[in-house]
This record gives sequence, C-alpha cells and structure tokens, in this order.
Amino acid sequence: MANTQPMQFDADYFDGISPRAQRVLVSITDDAFTFNATTDISGNASPTRHIFFIKDCHIQAKLGTGRRIIDLSDGSRLETDYQNLEHHLPKNSSHHLWRAIHYAESHLLIVIFALIGLVLSSLLLLKYGVPVAAKFAALATPPSIEKDLGKQTLEALDHQKLGYFTASELSDERRSAIQEALKDLCLKTRDCPSYQLTFRKSTTIGANAFALPGGYLIMTDELVTLAKDNNEIIAVLAHELGHVKGRHALRQTLQGTISGIIVIAITGDVSSIAAGLPALMLNMSYSRDLELDADHYALKSLKTACIPTQSFATLLLKLEKSHGGSTSAPEMISSHPNTRQRIMPFLSKLHQCEQPSI
Repeated sequence: MANTQPMQFDADYFDGISPRAQRVLVSITDDAFTFNATTDISGNASPTRHIFFIKDCHIQAKLGTGRRIIDLSDGSRLETDYQNLEHHLPKNSSHHLWRAIHYAESHLLIVIFALIGLVLSSLLLLKYGVPVAAKFAALATPPSIEKDLGKQTLEALDHQKLGYFTASELSDERRSAIQEALKDLCLKTRDCPSYQLTFRKSTTIGANAFALPGGYLIMTDELVTLAKDNNEIIAVLAHELGHVKGRHALRQTLQGTISGIIVIAITGDVSSIAAGLPALMLNMSYSRDLELDADHYALKSLKTACIPTQSFATLLLKLEKSHGGSTSAPEMISSHPNTRQRIMPFLSKLHQCEQPSI
C-alpha cells in the first residue's frame, strides 16, 4: 500500500512572545497541525516539534484574498497565503458556512441581490415594523415620564433663544371662554384624556394647534384670531385631544428615535441623525393612520357634544390657506392625508347629535 503523504503548507509562525515571524512548514494530519519551530528568543536553540489539535484551534474566516490566520491553542498564531485550508480539515458544519459566505461575497451578482434585499427589508422595517414597535413602547411608558418629556419640550420651545413662542396676548376672558368650552365638550363626551391647554403667541409658526407628550395642548393666538367662533376652536382642539388620547406625540417621538437607531446600525453614520426635540415636535410628520385616528376621535366628540362638525372642516381650510395652501405647513396639515378628503366626513349631512345615554 502506498504511503499517504500529509498535506503541507508554508506559514509564518508567531509564538506570542517575539514579534519576529518564523517560517515553518505545517503538516495537516487527521486531527492536528504539526511543525518544527524554536521557542528560544535568540533563535539559537534547535527547533522542536509542535503539535496543536485542530479542534482546539480557531481558523479565522476567509477575508477576500488576504492571508489565512490560524489562532493556536497556546496563544500563538500561524499566517499563511494558502487559501483552501478547509478542504484538508476534519468535516465541520461551520467550515461549510464560511465557505458559502466567502463564495457569496466573491460574486458581484450575489452581492447586488443581497444589497437590494437589505434595502427592501430595511424600508419594510422602517415603514411597518417601527410604528408597531413605537406603539407598544409608548403603551409601556409610564405617564409620568411622558409628562416630563412634554414639559421639557414646552420649556425648550418657550426659550427665548429658539424664538418659537412669546406670551399670549389674549385677554383673560377670551382664554377662560375657550377653556370652559373645552371643558363642556369633555363633560358631554365623557371621553377626554387628561390635558393641559396652554396659549402662546408665535409669529414663527403662525396659526396652529398641536399636542406635546403628556397631554400638553398648545394653541396660538393666531389660530384664535383665524377662527370665526368657539365652535371652530373647539373642533380643532378635539382633534388634538385625539392625539393626546392615542399618545401619538410620544409614539411619533419614539418612532423617530427607533428609526434613527436603525439608520445608524445600517449606515454607521451617527452625524446623519438630526438632533433637537423642539424642532422634531414642531416639524414631525404625523402618519396618515395617526392623523385619521385623531380625526375620527374629533368627529365622534363633536357629534356627541352637538357641535357642528362643519366647524372643523371650515377652520382646516382656513389653516391650509393661511399657510399658503402648502402641504408642508406645520402640524395641522404637514404630511397629512389630503385635506379635501379629510373634511368630507365632517361635511356630511347625516351627522346628528349623539348624546350618550346616562
């Protein structure tokens, strides 16, 4: 029977003590790497036989055409230009995995398909997965934390350096009348979340009303001036109460944070994530689902309180006109569903008062 010669390859041996490499001839037997090398730093000692069981060594994955690295069990290392080590090693499922990965990364067509798949899966995750995750995260967030977030955001918006808000110039009587009208709505519907209505003047964002986390409702003097009567004002505030009840502001904030983390994980570019919670809260793009959910709440509340539902449609159109008819205007109509489609349910003649039975 002919003798079967063991497979051999040249390698540089680093003993972990000296930075100097020793050129060695490594033999692969059934279960071990064997080679002759000296462990004397001076190099004067005669070479000794080294045997390392393959199961105790770590063979690093192939990286392009770079040198193959074998981490030996005593902390020393072999480096070789020989690429096909796995063909001569004991069968191991991990070897097949790394071989498949190397095959994939070495073929441009596979790389292109993988990139397309990564982009599509990332888009699906951002569009569908993130909103669901944000919803459950919002539900798990204690109300006290949400309220603190809203308070800090309002304080930031009130800061003189940002210039978003100044003190309201509405009379005490006018503010009280709006407060009482909103309380009356809540008494009739018995479905209002906890809220805190705050009035501000703003030449920066103009006529507007929006909800911050924790139930903070902000209404500008400009919106009060734009409205014909309290019915229109309460109609808009009912919409904002819908955002508060659904915790939409917190959900949207969490959604932006989670999306940012995903983008960082994919691109590795931290600088691309915009900072500044006040700007986020004023320029956030409410999703269609959240906006329509708030519309549905407002419609139901207005019907129950016997407030003309047309009031919401009228003021929404005024808001759109006051912002130049742009779909990029702040909160009320920014990235919202089409305004004409939104107001259709509020213009229906079928709506009657729906006072809840006691």
